[in-house]
Amino acid sequence: MPESRAQTAISQKPIRAPRGPALSCKGWQQEAALRMLMNSIDPAVAEHPEELVVSAGTGKLARDWPAFHAILNSLPAIESGETLVIRSGEPEPILKTNPDAPSVLIVNSLLSPASQGHTGGIEVDGLARPTRMAAHWMFTGPSSALPEAYETYRAAARTHFGGSLTGRLVVAGGMGGMGGAQALAAALNGAAFLGIDADAERIKRRVKAGYCEVMVNNLDEALRILKNAVRKRELASVGLVGNASEVIPELAHRGVLPDLLTDQTPADEPFAYIPQGLTPLQAAELREQNPRAYRARALDSLAAQVRGMLELKKMGAVVFEFGNGILAQAFARGVADAYEIPDFVSEYLLADLQQCRGLFTAVALSGDLDDLARIDSLFPKLFPDSELREWIAIARKRPSPGLPARSCWMRADEAVKLSAAINDAVARGEMKAPVAMGRSIRQKRAKNLPGSQPTAQAVNSAAPAQALADWPGLPALLDAATGASWLALQVGAAAGESWEQGASFAVVADGKPKTAERIERLLANDLAAAVSRFAPPSQSPG
Repeated sequence: MPESRAQTAISQKPIRAPRGPALSCKGWQQEAALRMLMNSIDPAVAEHPEELVVSAGTGKLARDWPAFHAILNSLPAIESGETLVIRSGEPEPILKTNPDAPSVLIVNSLLSPASQGHTGGIEVDGLARPTRMAAHWMFTGPSSALPEAYETYRAAARTHFGGSLTGRLVVAGGMGGMGGAQALAAALNGAAFLGIDADAERIKRRVKAGYCEVMVNNLDEALRILKNAVRKRELASVGLVGNASEVIPELAHRGVLPDLLTDQTPADEPFAYIPQGLTPLQAAELREQNPRAYRARALDSLAAQVRGMLELKKMGAVVFEFGNGILAQAFARGVADAYEIPDFVSEYLLADLQQCRGLFTAVALSGDLDDLARIDSLFPKLFPDSELREWIAIARKRPSPGLPARSCWMRADEAVKLSAAINDAVARGEMKAPVAMGRSIRQKRAKNLPGSQPTAQAVNSAAPAQALADWPGLPALLDAATGASWLALQVGAAAGESWEQGASFAVVADGKPKTAERIERLLANDLAAAVSRFAPPSQSPG
C-alpha cells in the first residue's frame, strides 16, 4: 500500500548539511550535491521538512523517507566517472559514465499523455502514486525567489508607475517558500504590500526572517495600516491570515483597488491550495480522508479567487499571473476569461530572458559567512558600473537560512565572470571550502492556451508555438554534455491542469584548472542556448 501523508510525516531527525572542509564523499562534486540536498530540507530552509516538502506545494525531494536516505547513502559511494540517476524521487543504480559527466542526473514527473487523469499528491489506495517531485537542490528558501520577484516588481513599476511603487498598494496571495519573497520584493520597490495566506505559520516565518513587517488576522486592520502607509508614501508590508479566494473578492466588493495585484499561492497543485472555509489542519484531514472532495473544493476556491482578480482588473488594477498555474486551473474550472490576465514573463521579464538574464545562486559549502563575504567582495571589482553592486548591498541585509547563499539576477556572461573569479579564489585558498553555483530555466504553458510563458519559437514549422516543449529539455542535454556537476529536468504539475517544465544545473567551483574550463564552457553554452532560444525563426530555403 502506498505510504499515507500521515506516515510520510512521521517525525524525522532534522536534516542539516555538513559544514567545514572535511569530505564525506569521494570528491567535492559529489560532496556539493550531498550538502545541497541536505540543505534544501533543512528546517530553516524547507516549508515542511518533516514531509520532504521544500516549498509551499506538495513537491518532495524524494518519494518518501526511505528513498531520501537511499539517495543520501548513494552519494558518498559515487566515484569520479560515475553518475547516480534519480527517477521521480527514487534512486537508480550508479552508472559508469566519464569524469566530466554529472555526478547526479534527476528526472521528475515527465508524465505521458495517458496520465491525463492522474494528479500529483494523491497517496491513497486505488489512486495514482504521487508524481510531483522537487528537483532543484539549490533551493535556499525565499532568498531563491527574491531576485526574480524584485526584478518583476521593478519592471512593473517602470511600465505602469513611472519607475517606482512608492505610494502604491500591492496585493498578492501566497506567502510560502516562493511567495514569501513577495513582501520584501515589493517593499524594496517602495510599495505598501498586503500578502494573504491561509496558513499563519507561513506568515510567521516571513516575519521572523525579516521579509514581512507584521502579521494580522483581520482585513480591516490590514487596510488601516496600508491606507496610512499609502497616504504617507511609506514602505509597509502586512501579512494577513486569510484565504485569498475570500479576501480578493472581498476587496472588489468593498471597492478597495490595489495598484498591482498578483498571486503566488500553490495553485498549480490543488492538493496544496487550501480551500475556502478550512483551516490548514482541517484541510490536511480532508486531503487524507477524501482527496477527491478536497480537489473539487480547492479548484472551486481558486476559480473564485481568479474571478475576484478579474473583477479588480475591470475596476482598474494592474493584474498579472506570477507563474503558479492559477489561470489554467481557473479556466479548466469554468472561468472562461481567465486568460485576460497576462503572465509575468511576457509582461515584465521577456526582455531580460532575451538578454540571458536570470537567477544565479552561489552557496558557500563551508557554511562560513566569511566565504560568502568573500564572494560578495568580488562584485564591485568585477562589475564596477553594474546595478549588481546595489543588489549585493540589499541582499546582505537579509541572510539566507541554512548554508550561506547569494542569489542574483544576472546575465550569463556576468555569471561566467563571477564563477571564474570564485573558482580562482578557491584555488588561492581564500575560501575555506568550494562553492556550489547554479542556474535554472523554465517554460510554462497551460493546455496549449494563450498566456504561455515564455512563447516558444516554432523554427521552420507551422506548428503552434505553444505546442512545442523543447525548452528547457534541450539545454538540459547540453548542460550534461558540457560539464554540469549535477542537473535536473522536471515537469512541475500534472497533465491536464497547469504545466511547467523546468531544468536546473549546478557546477562546483573547487579551484581546479580543469573546473575553470568546465565552468566557462558550461555557462558560455548557457548563454548561447538562451540567444538561440529567442532568435527569430529560421527561414525555409527557397
